[in-house]
Amino acid sequence: MKSTTVVAPLGGWALLVALTVAGCTGEISPGPEPDDGMGTGSGTDDGEPDDAADDGAEDDGGDDDATNPCPLGAPGVYSPFAEPGAYPSGSVDELPWSGASSTRDAIVYPAGDEDFSGYGPTLPALVECSDDKGRLSHLDVTAGCLDAVALGSSEYTRGLIQTNSDGYFRAVALGYRPGELDHPIKWTNQGVMYRFFHHGQTDSAGNPGFKAFLRYRSEDDLYVASWRLDGVVQIQRKLCGEYTVLAVNKDFGPPTEGVWHQIRFEAAGDELSLYLDDTLALSATSGSLSWGTAGIRVDSADGTHIDDWSIFEP
Repeated sequence: MKSTTVVAPLGGWALLVALTVAGCTGEISPGPEPDDGMGTGSGTDDGEPDDAADDGAEDDGGDDDATNPCPLGAPGVYSPFAEPGAYPSGSVDELPWSGASSTRDAIVYPAGDEDFSGYGPTLPALVECSDDKGRLSHLDVTAGCLDAVALGSSEYTRGLIQTNSDGYFRAVALGYRPGELDHPIKWTNQGVMYRFFHHGQTDSAGNPGFKAFLRYRSEDDLYVASWRLDGVVQIQRKLCGEYTVLAVNKDFGPPTEGVWHQIRFEAAGDELSLYLDDTLALSATSGSLSWGTAGIRVDSADGTHIDDWSIFEP
C-alpha cells in the first residue's frame, strides 16, 4: 500500500498522520455509544430554512433555466466565498480537498477524505462547532457540532453529529490550493460522499433525514440531495433563497436504523446524480450553478455517526 505523509490542519492540531487509502466493505457495527462529555453547546444556526415541501409535479428530469444566484456578501448570509480576492477554480481532479497551508508542495489533511483519523491521540475530541467556525481550515460547521470519536476498539474512528437546539446539523468542505491560506476553492465538477449510521428520528425539524450539498455558493444558492426518514428521495436547487424540486421519488423508502448507509451526490457539467448505497436513485439536469463547495446536512437525527466524508472527481 502507498503511504503519504499528511500535514495536520491549521487551527490547532499539531499532528502528522499517515493517510492510507483503503476501502470499507460490508456493514460495520458502530460499537457502543461514546461518552458525550466533549460535546459542549449546540452552536448557532446559519439561518438556512427547512427543505421546501415536495408537493409539486413528479420528476420530469428537466430544468426551468433559472440562472439568478444572489450576489455574494449579503449581510447575515453565510458564504465561504464572500471576501474580496481571487479564488482558485477548477474540478476536484485538478484541485483536491486539502486544508490551508503556506507550504506550496504540502499535502494537507484531509487529503480528499475526512476519515476522522487526524484528531487523536485522545478521543473523543471536538472537531468544530458552528459558534467557532475558524477552528479548522478544511471545513466549516454552520449548524450544530461535530466530534471525532473512537467506537468499540480504538481501531475505528468516526464522526459524531450533534444537532443544534433546533434539530439541525450542517457542514461544508473548504479546499485550498497548496500555498493558499485565505481563499477556498470554487470547485466546478465535484462529488460528495459520506457514510452514516443513525439511531432514528430525534426531532421534527425540517424534513428529517440525510442530505448532501453540491456547488454550494452560499446558504441561499446550492444544490441539495435528500434521503429522508419518510422515504422520500429528491434533488433540489436553491436559488436566491428559493427551493425548486428538480427530481423526486416519494416511494424510495427510508434508510434503515442501525445500519451503515452511503449517500453520494455528483455534479458533472449540468448533470446531477444521486447514488444511495451505490445504486443510482435519482438524476436531474440543471445549469443554474456551475461552481461552489460541497457538504453535509442532517435534520432531526442527533447522535448520527458519519465516516469517510470525501470530495472527489465524478
